[in-house]
Amino acid sequence: MSKLSKAAEIAVHEVLGVREGEEVIIITNFEGDVLPIARELYEASAKAKAKPVVMVQPRKTQYDFAERLVLDAVKSGPEVIISMCAHKVGKDPYGMNIGYMGRDGKKYDHAFDLVMDGDKRSRSFWSPGATVDMFERTVAIDYKALRALAAKLKAVLDDGSEVRVTSPGGTDLIFSIDGRKGKVDDGNFQLPGSGGNLPCGEAYVSPKNQTAEGVIVFDGTIDLVPDAVIPKTPVKVVYKGGFVTEITGGKEADLLLEVVRKGEQMARDVGKKEEERNARALGELGIGINPAARMTCNMLEDEKVWRTVHFAIGANLENDANAFIHQDCLVKAPDLWVDGKQVMRKGDIVI
Repeated sequence: MSKLSKAAEIAVHEVLGVREGEEVIIITNFEGDVLPIARELYEASAKAKAKPVVMVQPRKTQYDFAERLVLDAVKSGPEVIISMCAHKVGKDPYGMNIGYMGRDGKKYDHAFDLVMDGDKRSRSFWSPGATVDMFERTVAIDYKALRALAAKLKAVLDDGSEVRVTSPGGTDLIFSIDGRKGKVDDGNFQLPGSGGNLPCGEAYVSPKNQTAEGVIVFDGTIDLVPDAVIPKTPVKVVYKGGFVTEITGGKEADLLLEVVRKGEQMARDVGKKEEERNARALGELGIGINPAARMTCNMLEDEKVWRTVHFAIGANLENDANAFIHQDCLVKAPDLWVDGKQVMRKGDIVI
C-alpha cells in the first residue's frame, strides 16, 4: 500500500468513520495535487462499502461561485462531503442573496453551512490546496494525543474572558472571548454536523466582536488570494475598536490590504454594509498543534504548525460577523495568556 493510500484510508476510517451504504460526495478539480488524493479517497470509501461520487469543477477562489450542480449535490444532504479542492468550493449565489433557513431557525449563506450547521445532516472535511506530500505526512498522525491536547486548550478557551497575545516580532493584542466557546480541529468528524480541515491540528476561538485592541505583527505565512507567502518584511496590522485601521510593511502588506479592500468591494457590490465593515474584523485566533506540520506557504498546513498562532482578518466562525474574506496569517513564537494565566511561552504550550 502506498503512503497516499494509507493516508486516505486513515482519513476515511479514523477521521470520518465512513460506514457501509453511506453516500460520499468528493468535490475536486483537475489542478494541482488534489485529483489524485480525491481518487484515493474514492477508493478507500468504496472499500468501506460506501457510495462515493467524485465531482470535478473548475478551480474556484473565494471570489468565485461554485457550479450549480455541485451546490445541488451538497443541498441533497449526503452523509459525507469531502472538499478536496485546489482552493475553494466556491460561493453560493442563492445563499448570498436570499439565504437558507436551517432547522435550527438560523439563516445560512451557503448550502454547505446549511447541511452541516443548520440541519446537521452531513459531516465533512475540507483540504483546500492539499498536496500529496502534505496529505501523506500530516494525516497519518497520533490522533489520540492530538485530541487530548486540543481538549485541554478548548477547556481553557471555554472558561476564558480575555486573551492577550505578544510576540518577539512586536505583536501585542488584547481582545475578549467572553461568551465564546473554544473549538477544535482534531480530526474527529464522525458525527453529523462535525467537520474541519484535514490535515487537522488546531484549537481556535472567535474573538468577541469589536473588542480587539492593539497590534499584530505577522512574521509567518500570510494568506493572499489565491496564494500564501512568508513576508520578507513582517506585516504590521493595527486594530482599534475591533477593526483594522492600518496595514503596513513591505510589498506583502500592500497585497494583504488589497485583499481586504477587495472583500469590502464585494460586499458593496451586493449592498451588504455589515459584510463590508467586517472585512476588517478580527475573525479568529488559532493555535497550531499538528506535530507533522511545517511552514510550506500552504495555509492549510501552515496554520497547524507547532509554536505558532494565527489570526484571521474578516469573517468569524460564529455567523455573527460575516464577511466575504477570511484571511489567516501567522505569528511565530508567541506568548499567550487567558485571563492572566499563561498558555503559551515563546510558542510552547505550557498548560
